[in-house]
Amino acid sequence: MSTARRVLVAVLPYPLACAAVTVSYRSLRDRLPDPMATHIGPGDKADGFDDPGAFLGVSLGVFLAIGAVFAFLTWLTRSAPGQQRGVAAAGGGMAVALGWIVVAIVRANAEVGADGDAASVTLPGRLAAAGFAAALVYGVLGWLAAGRGETPAPATGPVPADAARLPLAESESAGWTRVVGSRAQVGVGAITLAGAVLIGFVAGRPAALLCAAFGVPLVLLCRVRVSADRRGITVTPAALPWPRLNVPLERIEEATHRSVDALRDLGGWGYRAHPGISGIVLRSGDAISARLTNGSEFVVTVDDAATAAALLNTLADRERSIGGRA
Repeated sequence: MSTARRVLVAVLPYPLACAAVTVSYRSLRDRLPDPMATHIGPGDKADGFDDPGAFLGVSLGVFLAIGAVFAFLTWLTRSAPGQQRGVAAAGGGMAVALGWIVVAIVRANAEVGADGDAASVTLPGRLAAAGFAAALVYGVLGWLAAGRGETPAPATGPVPADAARLPLAESESAGWTRVVGSRAQVGVGAITLAGAVLIGFVAGRPAALLCAAFGVPLVLLCRVRVSADRRGITVTPAALPWPRLNVPLERIEEATHRSVDALRDLGGWGYRAHPGISGIVLRSGDAISARLTNGSEFVVTVDDAATAAALLNTLADRERSIGGRA
């Protein structure tokens, strides 16, 4: 229920923003210049123009695309309640800011009039500042509404005796990390971004941004860094520190490694979730397999998964023995 509530916090403002923009556009359509100003650049002067109908369609498409991205990110971070709470609040706040600014642009065009010069449209900085202030207010309220959530029950018993372990002295510490990528995802992302450039020349900047909103995440997430250490299993984009997916040691009953077929086992590539199993699958092959305290399995396809699993078992044993002595 906590995840469902946080997804709602993240995405609810997007359909509301779509409704506000649509109502504003329809009520003022007869007063809008054609083409209308769609972007206000430095000095509060219009430097981008488009057909009013196209502007509405692209704006609504961008809202829905960004809303879908934040819904996915909120769901993706469900194993880390604190991060999930922040993602949800930020996602909803972005919708408020974007909706406010788009409505302000429509109204600014209407003030010029249907027979006016769209190049004279201005958007005072105070209106944009008001939009970001409204986004901040929603972010705070969304953070509170998201709640702390329930912390998954920690593992209490030792890791099974027959599980592989990496020998470590009590005074030793260790960490393991590898980078894994998907060539197919790189290709799809590159094609999408190239298409965004082409669309920019043909249909204008808003349509290009909509296409890029799909291409950029594909490229950024085509290579991820997988780490196994005292924090558990952590997966982040290879080039960025965020978004971060973490499965802490206390949620891992036992770590092993096994071969995963992306299509047969999980139905595709990327972040996958099915009843009883979830994980990051960028290719088929060797994978870390963690049996969690809720009975489900978490997998990450990566080279040298056996070493990572053995280290996780050793570190989990150490943490639980320390907890037991405390």
